[in-house]
Amino acid sequence: MKKRKAALVLAGGGARGVAHIGAIEELESQGFEITSVAGTSMGALVGGVYASGHLEPFKEWMRALDKYKVFSLVDFALSTEGLVKGDRVMEAMKELVPDMEIEQMPVPFTAVAADLLTGSEVVLDKGGLYDAIRASISIPSVFRPVHREGQVLVDGGTVNPLPLNRVKRAEGDLLIAVDVSARFGANPAQRANASLNYYKVLIASSQIMQQRITQLMSRLYKPDIMVEMPADSFGMFEFYHSDEIIEAGREATRVALERWTGDKNGMVLAESEEKIATARF
Repeated sequence: MKKRKAALVLAGGGARGVAHIGAIEELESQGFEITSVAGTSMGALVGGVYASGHLEPFKEWMRALDKYKVFSLVDFALSTEGLVKGDRVMEAMKELVPDMEIEQMPVPFTAVAADLLTGSEVVLDKGGLYDAIRASISIPSVFRPVHREGQVLVDGGTVNPLPLNRVKRAEGDLLIAVDVSARFGANPAQRANASLNYYKVLIASSQIMQQRITQLMSRLYKPDIMVEMPADSFGMFEFYHSDEIIEAGREATRVALERWTGDKNGMVLAESEEKIATARF
């Protein structure tokens, strides 16, 4: 069977971004060839690893994480710019996935960050893979920003959480997006009864803003297939649930593909009925 080519766009979402692994595996198992990837934050991390050709060892590393191992990767910073340096997790990843120039990777890749000084979106599609990933995952107040060439780079989710307009899409490629920070799954009554704290208020507020940006971008650059996971399905830092999150990504992708197939069949049926009706007259 001829493979369907697809340009893939991966959203940020902290630990929920591990679901991108399951999404990629499901797409490939159903006959899609991913020709290019763009991502923001955790979407940039997983997308970059995939584009480099090292998704499998990264997946096994993620699956082995427990609460202790996650905490051991946190290198607290004595800095007012952020709580975490981010060096330790990058070094751990480099033992699994070697650094390389983005231009030399087997699959075209683009990451997105934001410049705190200008408010501009910064597109990272050249240079070192880990330089791009580290800038794109710099969650404000959590990770220290990346200072580069007069810029102060933070998480790309602040400007473009689902960079549909940044993927290097060839003519004929389907545009597939995976949004792991989609609208909340729990009903408002359940959410109202949940206890609040400073952290939950900050995270939920950020998610709402990113959801609004994503909705606008999806209207401007409508994907052929949209895979969605609610923003409240897993916590931002629950990397110790990687097995469950990967499976959730796989299942969400199955649902999206079934919906897409059903829509296509419905369109074909409607066209056939229209031709029959036209022929009668």
